[in-house]
Amino acid sequence: MKDSLQNNHAGEQQSHLLNRFVIGDTQLADSGDMGEKHSHLLTVRNQFTRQADSYLRMKTVTDQEGLDRLVSLVEIQPVHQVLDVGCGPGFYTMTLAQRCGRAIGIDATPELLARAREEARQRGLRNLQFIEGDAEHLPFPTHAFDVVTSRAAFHHFVHPEQVLAEMKRVLKPNGRVLIADMIASEDREKADYQNRLERLCDPSHTRALSQSEFDRLFNQAGLEVVLQPRLTLDYELYEWMDHAGPTPEAVQQIIRLMEASLNVDRTGLNVRRESDQIKFTYIGIPFVARPRDGVY
Repeated sequence: MKDSLQNNHAGEQQSHLLNRFVIGDTQLADSGDMGEKHSHLLTVRNQFTRQADSYLRMKTVTDQEGLDRLVSLVEIQPVHQVLDVGCGPGFYTMTLAQRCGRAIGIDATPELLARAREEARQRGLRNLQFIEGDAEHLPFPTHAFDVVTSRAAFHHFVHPEQVLAEMKRVLKPNGRVLIADMIASEDREKADYQNRLERLCDPSHTRALSQSEFDRLFNQAGLEVVLQPRLTLDYELYEWMDHAGPTPEAVQQIIRLMEASLNVDRTGLNVRRESDQIKFTYIGIPFVARPRDGVY
């Protein structure tokens, strides 16, 4: 009983610390960076503001069963402080909040954050907060969180290695990182072909990484991957394009590129025709990692 009270008190102190830090520093991420990254942040904000409604209709965004499975991989405890990087509309963050002491979602798009706050309010969730910020410069102290996650966001980051370094910096030495994202082919030509398709559909896409590239990122960050199950997700071409709303010209280019991959696998996505529809399959991996030997 005494240990439980001490743990709860420690969790409350941590929450108060994070509150003070967030309230005082949420604007740090917007200052001073006027290069490629700043330009891309504007692209991300514009794209997700424009596509907010269609994005929220995607089955993968709101699929509660899938969200629950991801949360189960990191063994969330009621006293844990959790950060979700690139949280978007916050459905995964809210799933985390239902199981932890406190959750914070950070994202670059105000429109998605506004929708996340409203959804959390309707659900009556009071142990979470959504803030605008830059994933490459997280406005939190070192060793602040027990679990740090990022779902379906790494293919939007200009410098994924910097984002992962920041995620590790704010992670406690005995904490866990979870990164779930699409995986590109190990064949560079196929990966380039897929990324060309992705950028035509969604200009905020930078590059889907291969599994070996993710492995190198974790190794460089001093993180040991302890779990990496492979998942598949099937899409029909027009359903997939609807989420991002590409221009008519881009739609025609995407269709031509997809049709060119029907007989010869140019994408690594198993593009195929089923009942007069073009379909393809994403490979996704949720990587769960921990600091190597607790060393920073």
